Amino acid sequence: MQDSRLTMADPTDLATLRVALRESDPDYTLHPIQMDSIFIQRQALEILPQVVSKLTNGTGKNILMVTDSTPYFRESSSVKEKVYFLLTQHFQVEWLVMHNETKDLHADNVNSKIIGNALQGKDCVIGVGGGTITDLCKDSTHMFGDDLPLVIVQTALSVNAFSDGVAVMLKNGVKRTVEARYPTVLIIDLDVVQQAPPERNLAGYGDLMATWTAPVDWYLSHVIGMNANYHESPSIILRPQLRELMKKSDRLAKMDRGTLSLLARVLTLSGLSMGIAGESSPASGTEHIISHLIDMSADSRGKNVAFHGAQVAVGAIMTSIAWDFFLKEFDPSKVDIDRCFPGHEEMKPKVYAAFSWLDKDQHAASECWSDYEKKLTKWHSAQESFRSFLNNWDSFKEEAEKKTLSPEYLCECMHTAGAPTRYSRLTPEIDAKTVRWAMNNCHLFRNRFTLSDLLYFLGWWDEAFVERILDRAETLDAGL
Repeated sequence: MQDSRLTMADPTDLATLRVALRESDPDYTLHPIQMDSIFIQRQALEILPQVVSKLTNGTGKNILMVTDSTPYFRESSSVKEKVYFLLTQHFQVEWLVMHNETKDLHADNVNSKIIGNALQGKDCVIGVGGGTITDLCKDSTHMFGDDLPLVIVQTALSVNAFSDGVAVMLKNGVKRTVEARYPTVLIIDLDVVQQAPPERNLAGYGDLMATWTAPVDWYLSHVIGMNANYHESPSIILRPQLRELMKKSDRLAKMDRGTLSLLARVLTLSGLSMGIAGESSPASGTEHIISHLIDMSADSRGKNVAFHGAQVAVGAIMTSIAWDFFLKEFDPSKVDIDRCFPGHEEMKPKVYAAFSWLDKDQHAASECWSDYEKKLTKWHSAQESFRSFLNNWDSFKEEAEKKTLSPEYLCECMHTAGAPTRYSRLTPEIDAKTVRWAMNNCHLFRNRFTLSDLLYFLGWWDEAFVERILDRAETLDAGL
């Protein structure tokens, strides 16, 4: 019987969660949760001065408040103005607004350095906004020094990035998950997130669909000898409660306060699961790689991107279909092992062919190859584990089937919630050519082994297989 302290984990009770995780981890493979507190409640903004005063031992007076230019409201008041007012009653506050004149704000080194340049002499940083502002604050304060307290005031339930210790940053035009730091304190005011644009909260719901694909990729990588760090607990803390949330998709469509509270709880646990694992694998697999490539394509063409979670949800449906095909149709006796291990001289031109068009100097292609080369080298060293995987296919299949949900059910829940399941229904819409490019080349992107890698090495993942996925998705009112 599973520990209820894990299956019904409360992210606002970190002390109990830490004990349960420690007891579930006799081999000390999990990582500590490096956060002081998480608050998920109504009227949470009002506790901010008290939180900052405690973090600065009652003596710190110089505060940096970082926001983007997106407006958020609680009742009829600006959230950012409210936070600024509350802080200025007790502290000296510098308000730094991050914005981009031509396109969406990106989490990249340039913007991180802008924040970093403002940190000198500050006693605490307050980030108010969404995932991009959060990642920028986590990255810049990590570079400055993790001792500087960081408080994140979450303005929408849009992604799971608020409660983890990494940041997704653009590096040479390529999306990379980099080491950062946890927020010291996370504040989620339920009155604020309820007034967020519904499509932002539905994007957060979409981000959670990766829970039924990414951990299975992670498990596959572990069994096949490509990742030694797999652990069940990061998924256990959120899957049972996510199942309950999915049963309430109709209430989520109405932005019911109680259901939004559950969404906030599960999203926060999803972020924590990545920190606990020490990597983003519990929440980021093939579906996220597809989304990252779509973002890279948009950035290279100077276009805005759709909400991250909304893209991930559609990618999760595509990945779920791929898992369904694989688990139902794979026959290990038909595998030609010698053909599953292409050499560097074969794969390097493929990586460059996939990504050279992103920039004139081929920085993106070089960045992708630098990561993919490491994965390819490790894959060659995993031949014995691969043989064992083939010999024990039935055992793997049985376990993987427990960790997945059908693409039909994922689509049903998304449709009921009113969340988009097609790339063409995102804002901005994503054209079919870009989607096909991202799906066809996702396995070439980074140093993480996922289902798309295995299927490519088996000779499955090609243009015909991608079309087969898209055809299946079309029958579910999903995909393109």
